[in-house]
Amino acid sequence: MKYIDLNADLGEGCGDDLAIIPLLSSANISCGAHAGSEADILKALQACKQHLVCVGAHPSYPDRANFGRQSMVMPAADLTTSLQQQLRYFQQLADDTGVVMAYVKPHGALYNQAAVDSELASLLADVIKTHRADLAVLTLPGSALFHAAKALDLPVYQEAFADRAYLATGQLVPRNQAGAVLGHQAALQQSLRLVQTGSIYSVDQQEIRLDADSLCLHGDSPEALQLASDLSSALQLAGIRIQSFIREFR
Repeated sequence: MKYIDLNADLGEGCGDDLAIIPLLSSANISCGAHAGSEADILKALQACKQHLVCVGAHPSYPDRANFGRQSMVMPAADLTTSLQQQLRYFQQLADDTGVVMAYVKPHGALYNQAAVDSELASLLADVIKTHRADLAVLTLPGSALFHAAKALDLPVYQEAFADRAYLATGQLVPRNQAGAVLGHQAALQQSLRLVQTGSIYSVDQQEIRLDADSLCLHGDSPEALQLASDLSSALQLAGIRIQSFIREFR
């Protein structure tokens, strides 16, 4: 039987976390730098514990005003300090909840920049390894962060986005461009095709191959719950098991 991990970005104070979490196998939970209160983060952690969902930290540029989705120019030392603080904060909340923090997936602009900027990717991978050498990294296939994490012998897993359009290069269509976020049916079709064939169509209708251990939904989208529910049902109907990419996380 085929399987795929289904993850979403949660703990941001703007989605229906409690309804979405039972449909997932992994959850990327805010570290508080881009969105979400401590109560939001704890609520997500507690629900993940209840439903046996694997938990990852979702650190960001410290930019709540822009939801962490705009690039920031920061001295390397300041960014390192911020990321270290975020991981320590999240680790403490996870420990207090009795949840294993199993992996790290950067958020927003930090995620996108670390996919193409080798210097930033190395900084991020080093912060993760320094925090805990057993942490896995979730990132884009073949990205700079993928290679930086591999270079430090961190476990690395690759993800694709259920609800985002792709360029022929395999990169995401920038959010400020029309068609960057897929409609409901298009997202379902793209996701099923990817899991079943390992390929999708770009915005200009070129077939591209993507190696993906996980599919991501954006928890802040108004359609997130419906998409999660329909995608979960469609995958299982197609004989595809929803299972975390990290087998042992409890």
